[in-house]
Amino acid sequence: MQDNGTVALDWPVGGPDCEAGQQHSRKDNSPVLILLPGLTGGSGDTYVRHLLVRAWKQGWNVVVFNSRGCADSPVTSPQFYSASFTEDLRQVVKHVGHLFPNSRLYAAGWSLGGNILVRYIGQEGDSCPLAGAVSLCNPFNLVIADEDFHKGFNNVYDSALASALRKIFKKHAPLFEGIGGEYDIRKAATARSVRDFDDGLTRVSFGYKSVDDYYRDASSSRSIKDVKIPLLCIQAADDPIAPARGIPRAEILENGNCFLVITPAGGHLGWICGEEAPFGAPWTDPLVMGYLELLENSGVSISPK
Repeated sequence: MQDNGTVALDWPVGGPDCEAGQQHSRKDNSPVLILLPGLTGGSGDTYVRHLLVRAWKQGWNVVVFNSRGCADSPVTSPQFYSASFTEDLRQVVKHVGHLFPNSRLYAAGWSLGGNILVRYIGQEGDSCPLAGAVSLCNPFNLVIADEDFHKGFNNVYDSALASALRKIFKKHAPLFEGIGGEYDIRKAATARSVRDFDDGLTRVSFGYKSVDDYYRDASSSRSIKDVKIPLLCIQAADDPIAPARGIPRAEILENGNCFLVITPAGGHLGWICGEEAPFGAPWTDPLVMGYLELLENSGVSISPK
């Protein structure tokens, strides 16, 4: 990245015409799907691999964008990623566009990856290089999500994500030694909640005075009004991490480029019903690819109101 940070792009390998470990080539004009996993997630996660395989089998080029430190990628600068930071994605989209100049680009993001994706699309506005996108299990309003994160059984999710963040941080702690300023490195290294990690490290890295200021500014619900490309949002009403009350329904309804599907159940990254249940791909995968195929085959984008 421009600040000497590092992200990892994972491409499918193999195929009948490939040597072992060699990238399988596609036609220059095959569509490209960029996948953004959730917080601490990466290309090894089951939900990511399911959609990747489906898109790959349908003739798409697919790449997983692993954020700094995720999927065992290295952290090479004293800065992780955040819900508010879109510059890494911006550089990745430009890079992929350079590799496939004759292809239309699309993206799909889960959870925090969905939040980052929607923020990026809103920031790009009419200049967005993506032809369409899908957001799944997006927390949308991070202030509300943080409030619900500390209620009842949700503490289990909070603790698990905090543990994953600590694990990533521990591997790269020397980069932050003696960094000074408002950083509380000890708090980040021993965080028992995502909020503690964000207070000790994330909000300081990105220039916020408080965690609440960071969550408010990073909420992708504020970006919906600026979305100028087709965007499908899929949410579950019982999602403990992306609360239904945080979904910007009115804003989505007012934007003719946006579509919203809310299922009565599904939890967070669940949706295990369908013909491949309970261990196969979630039922949302055919919906996602059907939507993206429709956009690709139509060859046109939906115009703003």
